Amino acid sequence: MSISPAAYRIVTALLCAALATLLCWQQHRLPADLLSLLPQLPFILLPVALLIPLFSNHSKELATSLLMLCAYWLIRNHLQAPLQTVPAAQIFYLLCVVLPINVLALIWLPEHGLRHPQGIAIALLPAIGLFLLAQLLVANPGLMADTSRTNIASAIGSIHLSALSAWLYGLAFACAIFSAIWQQQMYANSAVGCALILAITMGWIDVANISAIMFTGLGLLLTINITSGLFHIGFYDELTQIGNRRALLAAAKTAGNQYSLAMIDADHFKKINDRFGHDLGDQALRVIASCISKVGCGAKAFRYGGEEFCLLFKGKSQAEVTDCLEQLRQAIANYDMVIRDKKARPAQCAKGEKNRGASRRHSNLRLTVSVGVVDSSAGGSFEQLIKLADRALYRAKAGGRNRLAFA
Repeated sequence: MSISPAAYRIVTALLCAALATLLCWQQHRLPADLLSLLPQLPFILLPVALLIPLFSNHSKELATSLLMLCAYWLIRNHLQAPLQTVPAAQIFYLLCVVLPINVLALIWLPEHGLRHPQGIAIALLPAIGLFLLAQLLVANPGLMADTSRTNIASAIGSIHLSALSAWLYGLAFACAIFSAIWQQQMYANSAVGCALILAITMGWIDVANISAIMFTGLGLLLTINITSGLFHIGFYDELTQIGNRRALLAAAKTAGNQYSLAMIDADHFKKINDRFGHDLGDQALRVIASCISKVGCGAKAFRYGGEEFCLLFKGKSQAEVTDCLEQLRQAIANYDMVIRDKKARPAQCAKGEKNRGASRRHSNLRLTVSVGVVDSSAGGSFEQLIKLADRALYRAKAGGRNRLAFA
C-alpha cells in the first residue's frame, strides 16, 4: 500500500516534535558547549526556512517562518522572567492566543504567491501584527495584566495553557491534519508541526531551554517541509498526483539494464473534452491515473503529458508485463463513469440531498486506452525506447484502439 506525500510529511512533523520533546527532557546529557549554543540555533535555522519560500514564491510558508522567528524573539526577550510578572504574563497570554489563531488563518487562506499584493499581505501581516501587539503591551504594563494573570492561574494542571489556549491549539492541530490529508494542502503539513510544537513549548515554558530546542526543531521541520513540498511540485503532476515526465526521466536513470516501458493514451479524449467539458475530462484523467497507479508487477506510474501516461517496469521483460497491462486495459474499459444531468439538479441543497440516488437522468461514459509496449532488449537510449513505445501505441490506435501493441 502506497503512502501519500502528505502522510509522509505529517509523520515527519510528529517525529520532529517527539524528538525535540525527548531532547528537552534529556538535555542534561548534552555537552555544555552545545547547551550554550542552543538559544542561538533558532535564529540561524528560522531565517534559512524563511529564505526558501522567499525565492520560491510561497507566501504562507514565508508568513509562518516570519511569525515563528518573531515569536521566538519575544520569548527570548520577554519570557525569561517568572510568568506572574509584567510584562511576561501579558506576552505569554498574547502568544498563547495569537499564534494558534494565525496558524488557523493561514490554513484556510488561499495561496496567492509573493507577486500578488494579497500574498505579500499574508506573508508580512501575521509577524508585524504580533510584534506591534507585543510592543503595545510592553509600553502599557497595565493593559490586560489582570486577564493575563487569570489566564495563567487557570492553567490545566501542571501545564501552563488555559482551557482557551488548549482548545485553540487543539483546533489548529485538527484543522491542519484535515487540510493535509483530505484537501492535500501543502502548507498544512507545516501547520501540523507548528501547532503541536507551539503547544508543547507554551505548555511547559518553564522547562530550561525548551523554547530553544523546540524552535530549533521547528526551523528544521519548516525547512524539510518546504523543500519536500517543492520537490513534490517539481516531480508530481498536480491533477493526477502521480509522477510527471521529469520524475519518469529521473526513474529511468536507475532502471538498470532490464526494464519494460508502456505508453498509455486515452482513446477519443478530445471528443470527451468537446462534448462534456474540461472538468469531466480532468475527472477521466484522474480515473485513468488511479487505475494505472494500482498496476502490479512492480510498475511505477507517470503522466507523460496531456492524456498520455507511462508505466515503467524495472527488472521486467515485455512478456512478464503483458498480463498486467491486459488486466489494466480491461479494468479501465469496464469502469463506468456516471455523467449526471446538471439541469436535473435542484437549486436547493436540502431537496438535492432528499432526492439523491433517485434521479435517472444521467448517462455513462466508457473510457478505453491504447497501450504501446517495449522493453530494453530493443536497444538504444531511454528516449529511443519511448519513441518505439509511441510507435507501438499508434499502431494500437490504428488497429481499432482499446488494445495493446508491441514494439
